[in-house]
Amino acid sequence: MNRLLARQLKRHLAWTDEAMCEAQLCAIEADAAQCPDSPCYALGKNLRRLLAAIDEAYQQSERDLTLSSRSLQISSDELTRSNDALRLESAIRQRAINALWHTAHQLQDSLGLPAANNAAADLEQLSILMGQLVDARQQAELALQAQAAQFLTLVSNIPGVVFRREIEPPWGMQYIDKEIEVLSGYTPDLFLSSSPQISYHSLVLADDMLQLDQTIALAVAGDARYNVEYRIHDARGVLHWVYERGQVLRDAHGKVQYVDGILFDITEQKQAALQVRQLSAAIEASPNPVLITNLQGGIEYANPKFEQTFGFSTAEILGRSPVEVLGGGVPNPVAHNRILQHVLQGQDWHKDLRNICKDGTLVWMSVSISPIRDQSGEVTHFVAVYDNIELRKAVEAELINAKETADQANRLKSDFLANMSHEIRTPMNAIIGMTHLTLQTELNNKQRDYLSKISYAAESLLHILNDILDFSKIEADRLRMESIPFRFDQVLTQVRSLHEIKAEEKKLELDITLAANCPATLVGDPLRLGQILNNLVSNAIKFTQEGIIKLSVEVVAQQEKKIRLHISVRDSGIGLTPMQMNSLFKPFSQADSSTTRKFGGTGLGLSICKSLVEMMEGELWVESQVNLGSTFHFTVWLECAAVDIEVDQQMGRRKNLKGVRILLVEDNPLNQQVAQELLTGAGASVLLAQHGGEALGWLSIEPLPCDFIFMDLQMPVLDGHQTTQLIRSDPRFVDLPIIAMTAHAMSDERQRCLENGMNDYITKPIRPDVLFATVVKWAATQNIMLDDIEVSEQYFNEDQLAQFPGVNTQEVLQRFMGGGFN
Repeated sequence: MNRLLARQLKRHLAWTDEAMCEAQLCAIEADAAQCPDSPCYALGKNLRRLLAAIDEAYQQSERDLTLSSRSLQISSDELTRSNDALRLESAIRQRAINALWHTAHQLQDSLGLPAANNAAADLEQLSILMGQLVDARQQAELALQAQAAQFLTLVSNIPGVVFRREIEPPWGMQYIDKEIEVLSGYTPDLFLSSSPQISYHSLVLADDMLQLDQTIALAVAGDARYNVEYRIHDARGVLHWVYERGQVLRDAHGKVQYVDGILFDITEQKQAALQVRQLSAAIEASPNPVLITNLQGGIEYANPKFEQTFGFSTAEILGRSPVEVLGGGVPNPVAHNRILQHVLQGQDWHKDLRNICKDGTLVWMSVSISPIRDQSGEVTHFVAVYDNIELRKAVEAELINAKETADQANRLKSDFLANMSHEIRTPMNAIIGMTHLTLQTELNNKQRDYLSKISYAAESLLHILNDILDFSKIEADRLRMESIPFRFDQVLTQVRSLHEIKAEEKKLELDITLAANCPATLVGDPLRLGQILNNLVSNAIKFTQEGIIKLSVEVVAQQEKKIRLHISVRDSGIGLTPMQMNSLFKPFSQADSSTTRKFGGTGLGLSICKSLVEMMEGELWVESQVNLGSTFHFTVWLECAAVDIEVDQQMGRRKNLKGVRILLVEDNPLNQQVAQELLTGAGASVLLAQHGGEALGWLSIEPLPCDFIFMDLQMPVLDGHQTTQLIRSDPRFVDLPIIAMTAHAMSDERQRCLENGMNDYITKPIRPDVLFATVVKWAATQNIMLDDIEVSEQYFNEDQLAQFPGVNTQEVLQRFMGGGFN
């Protein structure tokens, strides 16, 4: 605080120091805050800022006074010194300007421009000139850099080492490209200059030095070009064969200056030639028949085993093609030329053939034909090797017969399962759908109890059917895993929502823990992962009467973009004996024969879980003691997602389907009623067609009366596949979405629908949430804007819910989205 302001506050208000000032201001502000309507409110609120402004004014006044006093103290001596400094600065500036003109003249000379007259030029003209010269110099440098880059690109594209070296040892390099490091292991800079750190001459093998020196001497004495092969040692002591092509470079007076050339590493070609020589000896002793032919396919060599196997002497087959010799003496130019065209491209040819021996005997041979190359890599001959496969063919024939029998049985089983799925799911769709719709009407307590139990039983039956179908897909290797981004915490949230009510009914604690270091977003199959977790948690609740169910997820390994999770589900239930654990993961097996009668189930759940875990590169096992509970463990490998996906915040929200026009093609009246009432109840308008013919009739109307189609597959007149193909053949309907709606649940049926032109696929029995989500998805593709419907958690009053013996009304509400309680 400024001392003058402090003096005034002390004199008029008796505020002796800054601490007392602060205390008084705080007291005034507090009093004013209690009376906002008082006239003193504004004074109390702004008094502190007023004093701060006065304080700043006092301080600025003192600064101005000090500055004024300082300016009067400047003496005439100081003014003189300032003038001298200005004159010195002016002289320095003139010298700098002269230096700039000198530099400008040098730049003009280097660029081939006439020198500018600086006699009458001012500083501004000099600045403009310098800018122009710098731009011109930059353009010249860029052009030079472009030429250098073009040269380096050209050199780097040459498959060898380009060099320029001096004619006399130690062969100092004037230029050598970076490929020398690949060949020798030494960097290019070590060879450069007249006195290099490493002489290329020293790398040449001593036995080859004389030949190399003589070749270059001949080029200097006569023809300026030369080529030579020799060996060098690289930095690791490995021997390389080098093929050098060069040219002697002379000056205008004919004096030798340098040698320009290129080096090729031909070690592989040399090794190949050596191998050919070694193989020729091995071919003579080979236990397999061997032929060598020329480029036209004429036989030039046959080893002794060929004569022993087929009965032809070398004299009988020389010059003939193998196709003619082993084809019963009948020429076959088409087959002969086809083989030649293949192997002339440098590719190996392999095929199993039935050949005819000289005595007419037929013998199965596996024939392999490969090209033989010379030192330059050119194909010069072909070698054919024959292997007797009579025994293998006999075994293959038996295996093929067995496979065809097994495939036929598997096809029959798949067809049976597909038909069973369709036949069961069609009435199931009506049962579940009609029950869902009925539960949304006014019912008395007994009716609602009966219908809720029917719905629960139907869902249980559908779960059994899904288990059997999943097992069949796994057994037939038709089950495919998705690979999509998902949030693991949402999978766990869904597991909790499905099982929390059941756990609370049995007074069990359901504890789910996700490791903090687990990535939020992973890539994998969330549906199948949830299926495993739901099965294990459901079993834990089923076999536990009291205590806790604990689901834990931890990260146990991470490799690059993949992560390994260890997931365990522990319960305090009845436990298992060692004998029971041995058969636990086998299909159609449970802990003992009484389990099915007491707890239900197909005995397929854990078998399916084990297969799913193994498809995720993991393993499933159990630890248990009788009456002390069980812990099921499994591991999975998942990919870490590149980008996190946001948490789904749409829970509790649903779309109003008003404005969506749907053509429903369905022949079953019950299924028509279920789908129509579900869709119209959500606001959509629905057109009905009994079969594909009626659907085509609707589509002939203009303008088009629907936005997309729900298409059943099995119908009279025209089924779903035929109808879709006819619709897609009309260019007007290329982009019209068609969604298959069928009781077929096999993966190959889904693929068949997509191949026939359908866009999506949902199975019966129809789940309302899946149906509505599918409508919303395809409405978005047609640019149909849908409004949200708030589905609040307070949609019904739980205290007013009727309670029925043996019926969990909360679970029923959750299963049917709260329908019927308004």
